[in-house]
Amino acid sequence: MRRIDIDRLRPGDIILTANRTKEGNVVRVASKGVVSHAMICVQHGSIIDSTEEGVQAWNLQREFFREDEAVFAFRLRDPLAPVEMARIIDFARSEIGTRYSKAEAARSVLGGRKPRGSRQFCSRLVAQAYAAVGIQMVPDQDYCTPEDLRNSPLLVELADVTQPVSAEEIEAIAAYPSPLDLMRESHNAVLAAGRRLDPVVENFTDLVRLILDHPEWDATIAHALRGSGYLDVWRHERLAHPYRYDLPLMKSVSDPAMVADLQAYCIETIREAYSGGVRFAVNLTQYQAMQRKSARDTLRILIAHYETLVHEHELRIETARSWLLSHYPDDVARYMERVVPHTPLWFSIVDRVEPRLGAIARLAIRHSESAEVCSSCGDPASDYRLVNAAEAMPGIPSLRLCSDCVAIRRGFGEQLDAFD
Repeated sequence: MRRIDIDRLRPGDIILTANRTKEGNVVRVASKGVVSHAMICVQHGSIIDSTEEGVQAWNLQREFFREDEAVFAFRLRDPLAPVEMARIIDFARSEIGTRYSKAEAARSVLGGRKPRGSRQFCSRLVAQAYAAVGIQMVPDQDYCTPEDLRNSPLLVELADVTQPVSAEEIEAIAAYPSPLDLMRESHNAVLAAGRRLDPVVENFTDLVRLILDHPEWDATIAHALRGSGYLDVWRHERLAHPYRYDLPLMKSVSDPAMVADLQAYCIETIREAYSGGVRFAVNLTQYQAMQRKSARDTLRILIAHYETLVHEHELRIETARSWLLSHYPDDVARYMERVVPHTPLWFSIVDRVEPRLGAIARLAIRHSESAEVCSSCGDPASDYRLVNAAEAMPGIPSLRLCSDCVAIRRGFGEQLDAFD
């Protein structure tokens, strides 16, 4: 058996496979191609695709391929700016839960009438994600095949993307429940409750629209959230990997092989310090804004849930960073993800989680005619990492501040570390 080497992939990479199922064979024959399924990488080791189970996220370390299964990986030939790639990933994530359209998938290879439905299939999902930033990967992003993606002139193939995996390792992985599996089950249970009220519900965006438009259904959806297990998936991650959230426990590891594994885990964690969890802060901010306009029990539950997720993500990042500082400090300087203040990526995040900060920073920049000024007052400034952003300003990756503003903010309890 083989699996994809996750260290070879980046967010946005496209994975194409040729499984030997009856359905896969039909797709390849009908499209006159060599591949039958498409997936998009959204995070280190995490992919999203659309199958008959709907649009779902998967852990690539748990996805195995037979030796006779063709596996390809492709990357955009011309790299995108981080803010554009973030929009592609956001699109893919927003579609999670959307149901599969077998009829439209068939029409993409067999032809016929082509209505533009809201459901998904694998190659449509990938092509539409890129179309969200104006990249026309194929002639028709709504009706395309995995083979169309494979032949796109905008992509370049990556070599040697798979690695062998032993039967013992497969058995060891299977012994532990996957949080993503639990998330899928609970996520689908909540959406099923919504679809019983309104059959056009496809994903959580539709679900929230449902309770805003129909307050009489709020209690039903809130009850489904509480009973589905959706709110407790994060606890399973904690139980499975307690050391990720407990620095003394992580520091107690002394076996050389385990230390090497910890180092690799911590590096990958800080590499995605912000991009890996900003979606939690964005969702939190959106639900808080909706709740201020139209209070709903469902929104209250989701707000509390995402406050927890924001805190859990920050704790995991800070634990990994602190352990590396104690053992491999050079790794922190080399791998810690930084979002430089006042860059387009910074503004794309801040505008979604703290729009007033973005507006003030733009005024300061415009008045000073320079981006190298304090985000708050426009004085000469340095860059800082907001350590306790989950508590102070969820989702804010960094700040550019003068010494006076640093002192004021620290007085309010913000933990600010100067960039190296």
